[in-house]
Amino acid sequence: MTSSETASTASVQTSDHDGVLVAVVKGELDMISVDQVGTALFDHLAKGPEGLVVELAVDFMGSSALSVLLKLHAQAQSDGVGFAIVATQAAAARPLMASALSQVLPMAESVDEAVKMAGKQPQAADQPGQ
Repeated sequence: MTSSETASTASVQTSDHDGVLVAVVKGELDMISVDQVGTALFDHLAKGPEGLVVELAVDFMGSSALSVLLKLHAQAQSDGVGFAIVATQAAAARPLMASALSQVLPMAESVDEAVKMAGKQPQAADQPGQ
């Protein structure tokens, strides 16, 4: 192991916004760190929040991260969990736009907008008396 192999780091910090989990990803999402970050995000999704917002506050994002985001979105849909991505920094926005995934994945301009998007559940909610 060289220092360049261990120098790549990324972190995930979460906070709850009325049942919607906001996961802020910082650092570099490359092929070395993406598995760790992906595992953390899938673990959070498995806890069954109302919604999951991934804020990509990263300095670098490689193609392996795009794959993880697609899989995470598919799993959220399968689980009936609202999902949105915030990518305002160029390091995240550019790869999403260049790959056209910004047209496929639910994107928001801000965390507040993303929380509203991810929190919406079009399914019939609690109906009193039934």
